Amino acid sequence: MVQVVITDRSVLPTAGPSVLGGTGTPLVHVHFIERNVFGNGIGVRVYGEIKMAAGEFVWARELKLNTLEVLLLTSEPPRPDGHGYIANKHIWHKGEYDNYASIMIYNDAGTWEGPGTAPQDGSLWLDFEALGDM
Repeated sequence: MVQVVITDRSVLPTAGPSVLGGTGTPLVHVHFIERNVFGNGIGVRVYGEIKMAAGEFVWARELKLNTLEVLLLTSEPPRPDGHGYIANKHIWHKGEYDNYASIMIYNDAGTWEGPGTAPQDGSLWLDFEALGDM
């Protein structure tokens, strides 16, 4: 079962890396949520796919987490035309409630793919594994 997360960005805090140029809202498909109890806290691991463009950001809340600690991104294999992509991230305010990560996407030549320059509609599907807490 896949849970599709469509976020109303108007209810999220306005702080964020808007200088990166990304203005869209990522489409998140959550495939599996794993919860582990450690003492007084609950650690959560979320697996799924996210469709987003370079320069956009994703909030912990959009990944079904209260805090985002780790975000592992894997891009799809190279397309038939031979172009591949590398996804990178920076997690802002690690360990704080409702933090976010900015996503950078580079092509296989090491060039940053700005918003609207990636394939198809300007977005890529990325597999993700996120760790945080609830």
